[in-house]
Amino acid sequence: MKQIKWLEKNFELMILAIMLVVMSCLSFANVIMRYCFHNALSWSDEVCCYCLALSAFFSLPCAVRLGVSIKVDTSMISKSVPRVLGLICDVVMVVFLCWLLKGTAEIITNAAAVNQASPALGIPIANVYSAMAFGIFLGILRYIQLIYKVVTKKTEKEDK
Repeated sequence: MKQIKWLEKNFELMILAIMLVVMSCLSFANVIMRYCFHNALSWSDEVCCYCLALSAFFSLPCAVRLGVSIKVDTSMISKSVPRVLGLICDVVMVVFLCWLLKGTAEIITNAAAVNQASPALGIPIANVYSAMAFGIFLGILRYIQLIYKVVTKKTEKEDK
């Protein structure tokens, strides 16, 4: 049970850390290969590009989970109004992310239908888009968790 709770809190951070390590190591290796051996890795730039792009989609659920997304300061208003405004914004974000997930599913279907593959590695682009959809899905889950905590007035300390 402890491992599941740890994973629930740190899953996105773990994925982001792995992507950062992969990007750093591949970029460093490519620089060494290019300038020391005069032979660059043809595929490393593609992997780094995909990791960088996917990190944006895994940063969303991470930011929601940590409560560090962009917000409007409502400290000048009464206590209940910011809570209601926050709930409305969270519900709007869930609806928007569902719409985005629907569009991503269509893109995945189209990419799979034409068997589109990445240029250097030959990875099916539908797989890359699926990882993007997974990040959006995690964002939806994190927003639903946030809405539940606000509605039930639970805090992090109560979850432990």
